[in-house]
Amino acid sequence: MNKVTLIGIVTKDLELKKSKASESIYTNFNLAIHSLRTKTKEEKTTFINIVAFGKQAEILCRYISKGSKLGVNGRLDVSSLIDEQGHKRYSTSVIVEEFQFLDNKKKISGESEIFTGDLTVPF
Repeated sequence: MNKVTLIGIVTKDLELKKSKASESIYTNFNLAIHSLRTKTKEEKTTFINIVAFGKQAEILCRYISKGSKLGVNGRLDVSSLIDEQGHKRYSTSVIVEEFQFLDNKKKISGESEIFTGDLTVPF
């Protein structure tokens, strides 16, 4: 089973991109996950790379911005590449299967409407 569930804060404004190979649209961003260390009571922040494709990417780019609280369900994906020095490098991301807006109120871009509540978008 490959299942990941995260709640965190978006660290930058999202940008819709188009893949060169398949011309599919996507967005990638970091989610800051805060956790508390049990022994020292220190808060630790981990930054997780998140990738969304297609309609999900469009919705996220339209309604999510830096500082938004977001819930993500997805799967882990590990990819590798060979760098310029010939070393193999690995990258781990969470591929979005569904997400949920967790902010209480979100202003819809340029309109006077206010989005309240949660919106879950499945894959």
